[in-house]
Amino acid sequence: MTTRDLGCFDVVVVGAGTGGLCVAIEAAAAGASVLVVDKLADVGGMLHIANGEFSGAGTRRQAARGIDDTPERHFDDVMRLSHGKADRDLVWQTVRAQGDTVDWLESEGFDFDPATPGLVHGHEVYSVPRTYWGVEFGRSVLRVLRRRLDDAVRSGSVRLLLGTRVRSAVLDDGRVTGVAGTGSDGGEVVAYGDAVVLATGGYDANPALRNEFLPPGCEDAIVACLDHATGDGLAMAVEIGADVSRDGFFIPVMGLIPDPGRSGFAVDYREAFLEFAPAYRTPHEIWVNRDGRRFVAEDGTSPEHRERALLRQPGIAMHVVWDRAIAETAEPLIRNGAGDWTHERMLAECERGRWIVAADTIEELAERLVVDAAGLTATVERYNAAVRAGHDPDFGRTTLPVPIGTPPFYGITSVAASLLSRDGLRVNGDLAVLNREGAPIPGLFAVGEVLGNNVFAGDNYVGGMSVTPAMTLGRLLGARLAAGRDAS
Repeated sequence: MTTRDLGCFDVVVVGAGTGGLCVAIEAAAAGASVLVVDKLADVGGMLHIANGEFSGAGTRRQAARGIDDTPERHFDDVMRLSHGKADRDLVWQTVRAQGDTVDWLESEGFDFDPATPGLVHGHEVYSVPRTYWGVEFGRSVLRVLRRRLDDAVRSGSVRLLLGTRVRSAVLDDGRVTGVAGTGSDGGEVVAYGDAVVLATGGYDANPALRNEFLPPGCEDAIVACLDHATGDGLAMAVEIGADVSRDGFFIPVMGLIPDPGRSGFAVDYREAFLEFAPAYRTPHEIWVNRDGRRFVAEDGTSPEHRERALLRQPGIAMHVVWDRAIAETAEPLIRNGAGDWTHERMLAECERGRWIVAADTIEELAERLVVDAAGLTATVERYNAAVRAGHDPDFGRTTLPVPIGTPPFYGITSVAASLLSRDGLRVNGDLAVLNREGAPIPGLFAVGEVLGNNVFAGDNYVGGMSVTPAMTLGRLLGARLAAGRDAS
C-alpha cells in the first residue's frame, strides 16, 4: 500500500487533548495552517473523564467575589505545595498567564460551577480560593475547546484527522519536519510541518512503561486513566534522542476501587470512588492494611499525609471496614461526580457483592478481604474502646461517631492509583523538546501531560496544575509558532 501524503502545514499537532486543542486553536487564530492528528475517534482525551479543575489568580471571577489574589501568590503556593521541586521557570511561565486563561474561558461562555472559585480538598489546598471547574467537569472545558476547533475546521485553517496513530518522526538533517503513522484504513500516512507539537498525553495506561518511572514498591498501583494514554508521543521522541525526566516521584490517587473484571485497573471513577476527604463526608469507618492494622487518622485534614501513609502499606493497598449500623446511618461512602450514589443505592451495593464484601463476624470479614484476622479483630476492639473513651491514642482521630459492632460487617479494598504521568519529556522555556545533551531538537515541541506532572507539581498534587498549564502553555505555544512563521 502506498503512503498517503497529507501535505505540508505550518504546525502539526499530535494529540487532540487539552494542550493540543489549545495549540491548534491559537495557531489557527493567528493565521497558521494547522493539522491535528489523534489516534482516537473523537477529540478531548482525558477531558472526557477528568474533573477538569483549573486554577488562575487575579481573575475577573475572583474580583467579583472580593478575593484578593495575584500570580505571585499563586506561584508561591505552587512552590510551597510542590516542596520546591517543581520547575520554577515553567511554573512561573504558566502561572503568570493562568488568570488570563480563566478569563478567556469565561469570555467563551464557559459554564462555571456557581461554587467557583473555591478550595478543593481532595489534595492540599491553596491559601485562597483560585480553583475553578465546570458544571460538567472536564466536559465543560471540552465544550469550549470543541466549539473553537469546529470554527477553525470550518474556516479551513485546521485540518482534523482522527483515527490516525502517529508512530515516528520525519527527520531532515536532524530537524523534525513531519510525522508518519497509520491511518484509520490501516494505510501509511505522512504529514510535514514547519513545527511538530507533541500533545499526546501520558503513559499510565501502559503499566510496563509506567513502572519504569515509578519508585520501587509502587508497581502495584492500579491504573485510573483512559486506555489511550499509552505514551506514544514520549516513545516517539525518545526514539530520536529526546531526554526524559526520571525524578522517582509518585504520590497516589486514593479512593479508587480495583476493577474485578480487569486486573491492574480501577473502576471508572465516573461510576464510583470512595470519598475519603473529611471536608466532604464525615468518616465513620476505619482503614486497615493487610495486617489488619490502622495506619492513619481517617479524619485527618491533610490529603498528602494520608496519601504518603498509604504508600508505606504492603501492596500500597488499604481496606475500609464498617458495620450495618454505620451503613444505615452514615452518608454514602461511595460517590461519583454525578452525585447519584444515594443512601438507598449504597445499602443495595452493600448486599450486591460486586466490590463490597459482607460477613457475620470480623474474622470472616478478614478472610474475605485477605487481611490478617487476629490483627483486624484486635484493631476493631481497640478502635471501639477509643470510641467509648472519646480518645484515639494511636493516631489522634477526633471523629469517633460509633463503634463497629453490629453485624453484618462490611469491607471494601482500595489500592493506590496512578492517574497522571509524573515524568515526561524535558523541554526548555520555549517548550522545545531537549535531547540527552540538553540541546533543543529542531522543529519539535511538546505541551501537556507528555511533559509529566512533576514540572508543575513537584512530588505532590497541586490544584489545577495539570489542565491549566496544558491550556495556558498550549495557547502561548500556538501563538508563538504562528508568529515565528510570519517572522521567517
